[in-house]
Amino acid sequence: MISAAQSQQDLSQFFNRTTAFFRTYAHNGLVSYGEIKKDSKQIRELVGLVENFDVRKLSDANYEKAFWINAYNILVINSVVENSPIASPMDVAGFFDRRKHQVAGEKLTLNDIENIKLREKFRDARIHFALVCAALSCPPIINQAYLPETLDEQLDQRTRANLNDDNFIRVDKDEKKVYLSEIFKWYKEDFGNFLQFVNQYRTQTIPEDYAIDYYTYDWRLNESTEARTGQLLIESDNLQAYTPSTLLRPGEVEVKTFNNLYTQTAFYNADGDKVDLNTRSTFFTNITSFLIGAIPNINVGFDVYFKSVRNAGEASSPLSVFRFSSGNNSRTALTSFAPKIKVSPFSGLRNLSLQTLVLIPLTSDLDENPFLDHGAVQWWTQLFYDKMLSSKFLIYLENGWLLRFDSKKTIVTSPLKVIGNYYPSGKWTVYLPTELTPTWDRSSWSSYFFQAGLGLKYQLTANLEVETLATKFFKGKDAGAGVTYNIGFRIIR
Repeated sequence: MISAAQSQQDLSQFFNRTTAFFRTYAHNGLVSYGEIKKDSKQIRELVGLVENFDVRKLSDANYEKAFWINAYNILVINSVVENSPIASPMDVAGFFDRRKHQVAGEKLTLNDIENIKLREKFRDARIHFALVCAALSCPPIINQAYLPETLDEQLDQRTRANLNDDNFIRVDKDEKKVYLSEIFKWYKEDFGNFLQFVNQYRTQTIPEDYAIDYYTYDWRLNESTEARTGQLLIESDNLQAYTPSTLLRPGEVEVKTFNNLYTQTAFYNADGDKVDLNTRSTFFTNITSFLIGAIPNINVGFDVYFKSVRNAGEASSPLSVFRFSSGNNSRTALTSFAPKIKVSPFSGLRNLSLQTLVLIPLTSDLDENPFLDHGAVQWWTQLFYDKMLSSKFLIYLENGWLLRFDSKKTIVTSPLKVIGNYYPSGKWTVYLPTELTPTWDRSSWSSYFFQAGLGLKYQLTANLEVETLATKFFKGKDAGAGVTYNIGFRIIR
């Protein structure tokens, strides 16, 4: 039992390090072989894990299948790096069928891994869309490991993505003909009836009477020659890839809703002292966001803000704000609409993105009593940056400037967030957020608040993420001394 537990621990480390590696060097479906060669520490460590892992102790089929898929992709990349510069894996004699690698205590070729460890044992045709042979006609590589907990979803997703890609399956309606990848010819026994298999995953099915032909496989290297400028999301199923620094690739869509309940019975005065208000003020804010990958390194979208406020006795329940009433002590309204753009502006600076948006008030009396929101146009620019500290720890930084154009003067705030993230697995994370937000009066702060808390994120499915968060306002000046409770959902397709 101890040995099995240690084996599972080793495999978890392997998956986490593999995700960190692909997150750094796999982007837009291609691999930065030149960047890996410049700093080969990560690939050497991964190859060491592949060589020494004892796969015999794994009793779960998904763990074993995920190990072999990741091992294959790592060894392919390592072989390219070791033989670089090359224009194709076919430039290396015996790349797939003669060169042996130490893998889990055995001497195996890449073909041995594919044919014996995967095809013969698991009889799963979907693996052909996860194994990446370093050529342009191979399925695009994703920027994370294949994980045992989500393996079936990942394999379905990769199969569906490839079989709906016009570059992978080419349909000629005029000739009533479909051109398939030569993968279908080389491994025809895995697929059975080609069109029946393909149509299981196609959004537009191919008629059964269409003739079948094959296009020539492009063996040129699947190399990215440009330094990474931001993190392009490539069909990823791991929370380590879902950070605010991430950019969607062209055509991908993110829909997010975040709900914030803030309640206070005290206030920090102009001297920073906490003062009881003897009343309770509660604010509810829902932000619904839509973002789409427009072109590489540019996302566009908008946010919609819905808010409600209720002032009542100190002993009243914060949940009473959900009555969504309007009166002398309460108000509810759709408050703002905010078009936005998100870009990766700095070539060569990884994991950094810039977002700017303009909040446009939807009604004119938002800042009247009871206060619901600021009634002025606001321009908010944010910088997002994250860095993997290890396979399980990530640090995230956010800074920016919020300009509020009131009638008398422009008010400037500069929120700064620092968030530490811990990933026990690829499906969930624990994070500790801290935020300092000052409002500026020329060279000094006219007010500020400091909050910190605890949050959890969990990946319900390959595309759906849920998040909960609680924070407390510990310090401030001319600011509230309350707490927040939050829940959010995020879908990426």
